[in-house]
Amino acid sequence: MKFSIVTPTRNAFAKLQKCVGSVRGQAGVDYEHIIQDACSTDGTSLWMSSQTDIIGCAEEDSGMYDAINRGWSKASGDIYAWLNSDEQYLPGTLRAIEKIFAQYPDVDFIRGNTIIVNAEGAAIAARRGIRLSQRYIANSFLNAYSCALFFRSGLWDSGLLRFDTQYRYAGDMEMILRLLRARKQYFHMNQYLALFTFDGANLSCHPTMLEETSAIQRKYGGSSSATVRQALLICRYAETLLNGSYRKVSVTYDYAVDSAPNYRRLSAQAVPGSYKTR
Repeated sequence: MKFSIVTPTRNAFAKLQKCVGSVRGQAGVDYEHIIQDACSTDGTSLWMSSQTDIIGCAEEDSGMYDAINRGWSKASGDIYAWLNSDEQYLPGTLRAIEKIFAQYPDVDFIRGNTIIVNAEGAAIAARRGIRLSQRYIANSFLNAYSCALFFRSGLWDSGLLRFDTQYRYAGDMEMILRLLRARKQYFHMNQYLALFTFDGANLSCHPTMLEETSAIQRKYGGSSSATVRQALLICRYAETLLNGSYRKVSVTYDYAVDSAPNYRRLSAQAVPGSYKTR
C-alpha cells in the first residue's frame, strides 16, 4: 500500500520541518508527502524546492480544507491522510495502519489515539477516543483528531472525502459526519499514532468555530432542544468515563526536532485524558 500524506501550511516553516521529519521517520512503508503551501513568505517554498522526497506546491487557496483538497487531487496512493504542519506521526504509525487496512479489507477509514503536546513537545493530555457516533457528534463536537485519521483512496474517488470548503474551521467534523451518514466502516486503533500541538492558536480556538459547528449540527440532524443535547452530552461523557479514557496514564514517545529526523525521547507521568481548549 502507498500512503498519500498532505500537509497544508502557511508561514509555519519551523513547525513544518518537524512535521516532515516525523513523516520521514516512518520506516518500511511506501508514501508520498505532498506539501500544499499557501505562498508562504518565510522560506518554505525555497526549502521545499531543495527536498527531493517532497512533492511541494505553492499556490493560493481559500483555507486549510481547500489546500487539503488540492493536495489530495495530486495524490496517487491507496491510503489518504493529512498532517498539519504543527502535528507529527509517532514512529511506526504508518506501518501499523498498513497492517490494519490489509487485515480488514472492509474498513473504510481508521482513527487512533493522540497525545496532545505543547509547543515544546511536552505532554498535556493523552486522548483515547470512544466510538464515533453520528448522534453524539451532531449534538456536540467531533471526538477525533485529524492527525490520527486515515482513509482509503476510494472515499476520495467517490467524492465522500472531499471537504466542503464553505467551512474554514470545522470542515473535518462535517466530513466525518458525512462518512458516518453514508455508513462507511471505521476501525478504532487503541494506540497512540500522532502528536497534536495545542498552543492556543489552533483553528479549534477560533470564535467562528462555534458558528460553523452549530450549522453542521443542524445539517446532520442535531436536536434543537438544549435538554436533549445536554442529555446526549452526559451520555457521551459517561461512556468516555466507563471506557477509561479519562484515566491518567504514563506516556513515553519520540518527538521529532528537525526534518532529518532527529528525535528527542520524552516521558510524562499521570497525563490526564482531557484538557481545556478555552
